[in-house]
Amino acid sequence: MKTELCNKCGKDAKVLRRSYRFDEMGLPVELQNIEVIECPYCGNAEPIIPNVDGLMKVVAIAVLCNPCKLNGPEIKYLRKYVNKSARDFSRYLTVTHNHLSKLENDRYEITPRLDKLIRLIVRNLDPELAAATQKLMEIIPEIEDCCSDENQELQIDPATGVYQYA
Repeated sequence: MKTELCNKCGKDAKVLRRSYRFDEMGLPVELQNIEVIECPYCGNAEPIIPNVDGLMKVVAIAVLCNPCKLNGPEIKYLRKYVNKSARDFSRYLTVTHNHLSKLENDRYEITPRLDKLIRLIVRNLDPELAAATQKLMEIIPEIEDCCSDENQELQIDPATGVYQYA
């Protein structure tokens, strides 16, 4: 059995291949079929993510191409993905910084027009996303305003980049 040192307590920990709920992104994401360091001493569990940038890109693509309206955490994730401050990003949207903050914290509901604008701006700020999100251009006219208010969990296999909403 493979072992690694625990990042929390420094003792030997087992490395297991399993699903892992990765909440550090601010979105409900489950990494599937990934190695996880599990420490029997302190109880810490930490994923081994070989390509973090690739994972972040897959999450951005999945959020952009989801046919449901964006929620606050998704807006915030996309803004951070393209490395824009709230002030800079709000200028692209022609809304105030305060308005963007309320959208990101789900205190304002996003309008269909602003939802589509955010997706297109994010897509165009990152050339790699533009190349990978042709699906977005196909679904943008049908983005639904009536999807469940529940945050859908995004399931990703980091090794293959395959994702689905559960």
